[in-house]
Amino acid sequence: MKLPGTVLAAACAAALVWPIAARAQSSGSQDTSSQGSGSQSSSSQDSSSSSSSSSKSSQKTKGQGPQPAPPAAPDGSDKISRRINNSAPAQHDVEVGQYYMKKEKYDAAIDRFQDAAKLLPDYAITYRLMGEAYEKKKFLSEAMAAYQKFLTVAPNDKDAEEMRKRVARLQGEIQEEDRRRAAATKP
Repeated sequence: MKLPGTVLAAACAAALVWPIAARAQSSGSQDTSSQGSGSQSSSSQDSSSSSSSSSKSSQKTKGQGPQPAPPAAPDGSDKISRRINNSAPAQHDVEVGQYYMKKEKYDAAIDRFQDAAKLLPDYAITYRLMGEAYEKKKFLSEAMAAYQKFLTVAPNDKDAEEMRKRVARLQGEIQEEDRRRAAATKP
């Protein structure tokens, strides 16, 4: 069954407004405690006004169950909004970077992987691919740094053991290169 567009839009709007209305209602219930509900008589309200404020404070300390999630920041600056808004562009950057890797355009690939890392700093595949591109260019220290970042972001990933081996291999290669440079500069 298809819903008309207006009904669907109304349902979406209600879902967005509900947390704000719930918060306003919970804060407004303190102010309207003297008004009561329609089922109580006015005489019972007057006699229980002092006891109702103490019972409401005891309800607050006990907790009223799970609280609704805070609403998203309107500018999209909260963590979840950033994740939602940036995941598609970051994945696109990774895909384009992989295309450049196949074409052996490693500088362009690195640029795209860096863009993806800025959008989603915890997207692990970005760092693995960036490390591979740096390795192809023989930028060993940058490749090792990218692999280490991969390991900090996703230490239990299926590729983590391979990345640890690559880091160890690169450390050995960098040390060997440093030794060769030192030996070449001696008189």
